[in-house]
Amino acid sequence: MNSISFCIASAKNEKYYTLDVLKSLEDNTEFTNHEVLIFIDSDNQNTYEALLDYRQGKPNIKIYRNTLGFPVGSQRNVSIMFAQATKDVVIYLQSDMVVCPNFDKYFIEALDNNTKRVVSAARIEPPIHPASPEKIVKDFGLTPKEFKYEEFISFTKELQAENRPLMEGHFAPFGTYKQTYFEYMGGFDTQFRCSREDSDFIIRLKATGLDTVQTWNACVYHYTCVSSRGTGWYKKDEEAEIKNQWQTKADQEELKRFIRKWGYFGHEYKTKYNTTLVLDINTAPDLNILSYIEPYFDKIVLNEQPVVTQLASLVKYNSHYFANKRWNYSPEYWEEVKSEFMGPDLLDKFVYSTNYQEKDDVIVTTDYYSLSKNINDSTVRSFIENTNATFFSLLMNSNDYKGTYKIKCFNIKVNNLVDINLYHLDNTQYLFNTDKYIFS
Repeated sequence: MNSISFCIASAKNEKYYTLDVLKSLEDNTEFTNHEVLIFIDSDNQNTYEALLDYRQGKPNIKIYRNTLGFPVGSQRNVSIMFAQATKDVVIYLQSDMVVCPNFDKYFIEALDNNTKRVVSAARIEPPIHPASPEKIVKDFGLTPKEFKYEEFISFTKELQAENRPLMEGHFAPFGTYKQTYFEYMGGFDTQFRCSREDSDFIIRLKATGLDTVQTWNACVYHYTCVSSRGTGWYKKDEEAEIKNQWQTKADQEELKRFIRKWGYFGHEYKTKYNTTLVLDINTAPDLNILSYIEPYFDKIVLNEQPVVTQLASLVKYNSHYFANKRWNYSPEYWEEVKSEFMGPDLLDKFVYSTNYQEKDDVIVTTDYYSLSKNINDSTVRSFIENTNATFFSLLMNSNDYKGTYKIKCFNIKVNNLVDINLYHLDNTQYLFNTDKYIFS
């Protein structure tokens, strides 16, 4: 069997989850044939000391402990672990997962020596998660303490006996050839700090021509999103509600970030065109309306400097405040490390001008009074949220697409239609220096 580098991310409150995923690997794989890298991103349970004890007599286990006081985050630590892996095949596991019998055998079988394939392991999850076609909802417990290990083993053996065919799809846990990960993907987009990085990854996986499949025979039990939401997020108490409110606000900002990048939200590659909104502030503006339309345009030109300043400040505040609270980043620490995270400088997209004359690819012009009066009109909303689909249709249906158009309150000047989403497929931009992270 091919040797595998299993890469496990661990964080605070995850000591016993991490020990359980290791036990399942030891029980259910040719453990000594493989390498195990563990990235302890944060720790409040002496996880590091427990793992030092656990790995005695197990030279295939390597550990990195983050001592910065602030989490690195999974968007980076996956690439860090993969970069430090010494085996050709790498698999990313979250600590809140337990692997099934012969996990390594069935995973390698699904990979099938295909260097253009990325394999996901099927998830079995408790009923606090919604049902969907790519996973099984079945309750084997919500914590390691109550986990029904033998029942899980018995169930997964029955599942393997069904020998379900591979299906298309991608989700964590996943694995591929180390060389494939870096040469095609480069890594995750680190501007997505709380969510949506997986959706971004899926678009790029498909667009670069990689084969994304899920195997049912190599499956995991996934507890409760401990890695992303923390422990007890599903409980109906004040602590969980407060935690989820922070996460919800952070998720909303990640969705805006995604739309700024790709022009929409989804998992299929679509074209995006460089579009400028020129807005005449001719009556009292509502920043909530401006905040709603902002992610859908690459540049926003306003003829009132105070509005430019206020809108830019609000967008910048929302963009990072909630993510920093989610990861407990102090303002001072964020200023110190923000250059290590991807993403454009949002202040650059807001421009003050009373007579805008630039010849951008697409220029959409309107005035604030007309926009606010029509903001709930379905055609207006559809154009704002689907501008790129509109222009793609124009490009497909006419060789002579350049010119002026009008949709409700919008006057549109099309000078050029060049797909700027192609830039996001360049793997090199997602690479970063991982040499300072030493596993021992």
